[in-house]
Amino acid sequence: MLADEAASNVGHGAVCWERPPTGWAKCNVDAAVFHSQSLVSYGCVVRNSEGMFLAASCDRFLGKFGAREAEALGVREALSWLKQLHLPRVIIEMDCLQVFKALSENHSNPNGFGLIIEECRFLMQNLREVQFSFVRRSANAAAHSVARVGGSKSDPSEWRVAPPRWLLQHL
Repeated sequence: MLADEAASNVGHGAVCWERPPTGWAKCNVDAAVFHSQSLVSYGCVVRNSEGMFLAASCDRFLGKFGAREAEALGVREALSWLKQLHLPRVIIEMDCLQVFKALSENHSNPNGFGLIIEECRFLMQNLREVQFSFVRRSANAAAHSVARVGGSKSDPSEWRVAPPRWLLQHL
């Protein structure tokens, strides 16, 4: 699906997680903002077309960011991380409509948010095929859980092959 088609067909977003088409992986991304600690964290969860867990990652950044910027930072970091996984086709799913629309449109904004979106577009060039999808938070529960955990980690964390036990209930 072309970005313009995707932007016009957003609808209300999926309510529950759905498997990607055969040959594709799906990376759910979410962010969490911890205002009192002046930090944001993000989480990513990758599953294959059979719904099987492939990998998850999380990290945090110090600074005061709004939710929109935090979500965009999460997508940027997911794109960078996905390059290491060597997946040929990836759908990146997020629950922030503003970020989804910004990534799907071809114009840019000359502000901090716009610069993060431009970095995302640059990182997309390092991957073979990428699509973006907007979903409701309920369909993004696994990534939301990983993002929340990311706020309590002092270092980046990654899980491959087997998910951590605390994530199983969200998969």
